[in-house]
Amino acid sequence: MQPGLVVLVALIATIAAAATIYSFIAGASRRRHAGASLSAIDFARGSFASQLSRGVPMAELLLQLTQGLCDTFKLDRAELWLCENDQLDLAAAEPPGERPAIRITAAEQSIAANAQVSGSAWAKVWLPDLLADPPDRNLRVAPIAQSGNLLGLIVVERARRPDRLSTETDVTLEEVARELAVAINKARLDAALHASLEQLQRQARELQASRGRLVAAADAERRRIERDLHDGAQQHLVALAVRARLIEQLEGREPTRAHELLHKLQGDVSAALEELRALAHGIYPPLLSSAGLTDALSAACRRAALPASLESDEIGRHPPEVEAAVYFCCLEALQNSAKYAGEGALARVRVWERGGALNFEVIDDGAGFDVERAANGAGLTNMRDRLGAVGGTIEVASTPGRGSTVHGSVPVSNGQVASDAK
Repeated sequence: MQPGLVVLVALIATIAAAATIYSFIAGASRRRHAGASLSAIDFARGSFASQLSRGVPMAELLLQLTQGLCDTFKLDRAELWLCENDQLDLAAAEPPGERPAIRITAAEQSIAANAQVSGSAWAKVWLPDLLADPPDRNLRVAPIAQSGNLLGLIVVERARRPDRLSTETDVTLEEVARELAVAINKARLDAALHASLEQLQRQARELQASRGRLVAAADAERRRIERDLHDGAQQHLVALAVRARLIEQLEGREPTRAHELLHKLQGDVSAALEELRALAHGIYPPLLSSAGLTDALSAACRRAALPASLESDEIGRHPPEVEAAVYFCCLEALQNSAKYAGEGALARVRVWERGGALNFEVIDDGAGFDVERAANGAGLTNMRDRLGAVGGTIEVASTPGRGSTVHGSVPVSNGQVASDAK
């Protein structure tokens, strides 16, 4: 064989061997990248969700994911941002680091949620705050979205071989983002459900405690009425009976004395009547049922232990339990002002309807107190329980030296009128 031919054959064999080796290396590299991509997807699809359901903190799982992406694609940096309350927060990064939160409008969230995996040019237009120095980094941004709602972003960066970054990462990032969206959305729904259950349980406990207090208050009120009847009205009636028998005995023997006792008896009857009226007023004021809140509160202000005035818009009639709750809360607030506002204090009661609610305020210009430090007394607890029983709420605002304000609100329907007040 000629020497030239031998050299040619050897050269061809060398090229073929080199091509075979390159093909093997390239194939191995592709298989390695494919395997790594599959591993990242499997982690997001299976391990991530299962560990999250077992209580592993999401921050730890997101950090594992960013570390896996860095190892898989030889990245310089991988970040995972979560979107909540119109803000993007860096949840995990490899290598670790801190970035300031990014405000993101609803329109920007919609654009990002519907975008494909994109690069620096897209980020410069829509989310320039993602581009820390230098601003011309080679990166890919993958939105994490569910049903058109942006849940977060995956951001990866690599300076080496930037022309191949999108080819090597986009498919994996898209799939990982899709699986992450399902897991994050489920975790948020679970958290919201858990919070709702806790709130319902707390409300149930508060309702049970409130009902217990209402029953105890009703029992105490019945005992007070019994005591007032025994010590007040009953004693008046016993005295009337004794005096009537004495008059009967003296009528024939001492008519002048009998006439004097009869005159006193008239005064005793009037006093007993007033005692019974006062007792009945404490149970349920007749003026409230006959004339409504405005007239009943006007009378309460006149009887208050401190100077008090009433401001009332044109308010309609409402069920007895609603009117009674507002009336007795105002009465309780006036009594508290009389106790704690100090000498020279004035009180003002205001009642109005707005936005489907019956509202009231009791304001005094007295000593005031520190709301944060003050414990809930029996008066405030009674008011909360009364309003809570009809679906209302109450708030107390006060500042030392600047008086106090008690504000309450009860939801009512338009035109809702007590049946006995039509």
